[in-house]
Amino acid sequence: MVSPAVQPVTRAILEAGQSIWLDFIRRGHIQSGALAKMVDDGWITGMTSNPSIFEKAIAGSTDYDAALKALAAQVGITPYDAFVSLAVEDIRAVADVLRAIYDRTTAKDGYVSLEVPPGIETDTAKTVAEARRLFALVDRPNVMIKVPGTPEGCRAVEELIAGGTNINITLLFSTSAYEQTAEAYIRGLERRQALGQPLEGIASVASFFVSRVDTAVDALLPKDSPLLGKAAVANARHAYSLFQKIFSGPRWQKLADAGAMVQRPLWASTGTKNAAYSDILYVQELMAPDTVNTMPESTLLAVLDHAVVAETIVPHIARAESELAALAKAGIDLKAVTAKLLSDGLASFQKDFQKLLDQVASALAVARIGPPPSAETLGALSSPAEARLNSLETGKVVTRVWERDYRVWKDDPTELSDRLGWLTVADELAAEAADLKLFAESVFAHGYKTAVLLGMGGSSLAPEVLRATFGSAPGALDLKVLDTTDPEQILAVEEAIDLEKTLFIVASKSGGTLETLSQFAYFWEKIPDGRHFVAITDPGSPLAVLGREHNFRRVFENQPEIGGRYSALSHFGMVPAALIGVDIQRLLERAHDMEAACGASVPAAENPGEWLGAVMGEAALAGRDKLTLVLPAALSTLGYWVEQLVAESTGKEGRGIVPIEGEALGDPMVYGSDRLFVAIGDNPALAAFEAAGHPVVRLPYTDPYQLGAEFFRWEFATAIAGQILKINPFDQPNVQEAKDATAAILNGRAANAQTPDLAETLAAVRPGDYIALTAYLPRNPETIAQLDTIRLALRDRCHVATTVGFGPRFLHSTGQLHKGGANNGVFIQVVTEEGGPDLAIPGREYTFGQLKAAQALGDLSSLTALGRRATRVTMRELQDGLAR
Repeated sequence: MVSPAVQPVTRAILEAGQSIWLDFIRRGHIQSGALAKMVDDGWITGMTSNPSIFEKAIAGSTDYDAALKALAAQVGITPYDAFVSLAVEDIRAVADVLRAIYDRTTAKDGYVSLEVPPGIETDTAKTVAEARRLFALVDRPNVMIKVPGTPEGCRAVEELIAGGTNINITLLFSTSAYEQTAEAYIRGLERRQALGQPLEGIASVASFFVSRVDTAVDALLPKDSPLLGKAAVANARHAYSLFQKIFSGPRWQKLADAGAMVQRPLWASTGTKNAAYSDILYVQELMAPDTVNTMPESTLLAVLDHAVVAETIVPHIARAESELAALAKAGIDLKAVTAKLLSDGLASFQKDFQKLLDQVASALAVARIGPPPSAETLGALSSPAEARLNSLETGKVVTRVWERDYRVWKDDPTELSDRLGWLTVADELAAEAADLKLFAESVFAHGYKTAVLLGMGGSSLAPEVLRATFGSAPGALDLKVLDTTDPEQILAVEEAIDLEKTLFIVASKSGGTLETLSQFAYFWEKIPDGRHFVAITDPGSPLAVLGREHNFRRVFENQPEIGGRYSALSHFGMVPAALIGVDIQRLLERAHDMEAACGASVPAAENPGEWLGAVMGEAALAGRDKLTLVLPAALSTLGYWVEQLVAESTGKEGRGIVPIEGEALGDPMVYGSDRLFVAIGDNPALAAFEAAGHPVVRLPYTDPYQLGAEFFRWEFATAIAGQILKINPFDQPNVQEAKDATAAILNGRAANAQTPDLAETLAAVRPGDYIALTAYLPRNPETIAQLDTIRLALRDRCHVATTVGFGPRFLHSTGQLHKGGANNGVFIQVVTEEGGPDLAIPGREYTFGQLKAAQALGDLSSLTALGRRATRVTMRELQDGLAR
């Protein structure tokens, strides 16, 4: 801090007619009394603010946490409205601190500024309306509203001054723009006078930016030019000479006699950018009466320390004119330079304001969602997780993710640079929510009662979770998800529906998924009418072409830069959700909250997706790679989707995280040291696992619409975990192997599927392994129950994690992990000889039954070819065999 002995410097500057305003604002600075002390000690007589200052204040302190929490509880509040609420409270408080100066100087000084948002700088009417609104909200006479110095902004100044709003017109770089500003101010006063309105107390400053002019001009000059560092001061001095001319003479005197105050030039951007120049250059060289110098705190302290008070503009105006002429002779087009500075300034303002709104949105979202879980339940995993979070923050990993920098994961952009559309797809779909709702209502109004989704993996799992979670609302369709080639299941769906009242959703990102196109061919033969079909696919895909050729009711072309397993919040999830009557606007709002909470401005320790990803990644590195999900009944099927997302994203390059979904909790003694438990909602049984030393993550549960938030949280966390594991979480390099093996079998090339028997396979199970039951059986409640009984018996006997997957469904899910992850899986393929119904696939030489059998054999041969421990159990009769 500067000693009181140097305070006469500021008093002398003030006595010379120049006001010193501080370019800074922070709630803690106000509430602590620090601001009042600066004012009482005579250091400053006013303040300015800008988006960058507010963003740093909100991000860099806890001053606003309580207010943000209260704002977050307001339904429908926007980040801008929240910012205005925060800013207005601060501006009022500052105005109250400065009020004594305002009163003492009879309204000549003691002002604080708040600016209109970007995006309206070319719209005079909107600028006027918002400036008046902000002025009224602050409700203090010593506030100024900042308006950009565009031509439309100047016209707004005239309207606002005529109406009695104090204005700080900002982003002035050229002297011609300054003249237009001054003229607008005078015209506004004249209009006000003509209406018989008082002129006393109407205040305005013209913020003329200084240092940026030198930065721009110096870059155009030779390195040894004597004109370096001269342009900014000369330009400002010339503006001051214009000020003297404009605010003198009969026209101005008439207004002054009626109580009008001059529009003071305000020197802005006065922090020195070039270290070779004096740190107080733009203060020392711009001292003159009827001016304001607004400066950051560092510049203010330097001024207090070593400024010499002297009038430095008027005595040097002739020199300024000479320097400007010399610059023109040297080829510097100052008009072009300042025009670009205005353009760049507006762009920077837009960027800074968006960063501010992103920060507010993230803070609101964190307030709604709550902070990440306590690390206290992580046990020994706590320290490495904390270290990882620090590393992620230091490396700006989340910032780079939001910048869509594929090098976060790999140097090769393949299946990375075009796979990050999921980051903002919830916002894009929110804009379509009303249209999707109308589409769903139209389908129901045309007599449809059921929707059948034909799809695999990422195209089917989110819709299945949504259907299981929300059911079917009144006035909406029922949804059946068909993600299989099992003929018995296909027949069961066909028998349960009325074809004439059914809408088929054909969903495939690539548009070439074998199972999906086979399903479509089957049902198209049954009801060859495009009105009964919609497609969800990438733009221009074979399915998009097919849908248009067959006159589908609608072809939804999805955002193409999204992989299937990251598509829950895209058309792949939201179209089926709308058809069953889910309030997708509400669902997407919850997703947006989580998106904002995972934003680049949120500290790593408070970022819910980053935090979970760090824990998952560090757990896997520590050998706790069995991610065990403990879910509430209301979200019990979320595990289907998380299983695919995590397994297919991380299971590659000999590494991976194994999601354990649907495995009921048992005695803690039967679990190995390879588990990480993640629970949503309260589950008292987990206390015993914590006591036994297992790391437990507890996520809160609110209501079913939390699904929107969870979809995004887990996507973000999985992407972060992939970064920690040094893999590409968006490709699936081993999925094709099983497809190729299946094709070979269908083409008559038998696969080698000789495997050891079950006892020999189980004898090979080691601590840290997992047992995967891969069942090429009809997926129905009876089979699921039997396999669950078997998996728990295997877990309790072998003390390892277990999974259950139905083929070919799991090939688009955990199949990648099985082949590309660590060699810690033991695979028991379960098939049956029991003869059942079979169905022809129109246009193919094989049936659904034959396709399914080939997929099973192809999967097994792929596993054995990779040296995985696998066996095949063939039962003559299904239920009896499972029971035995």
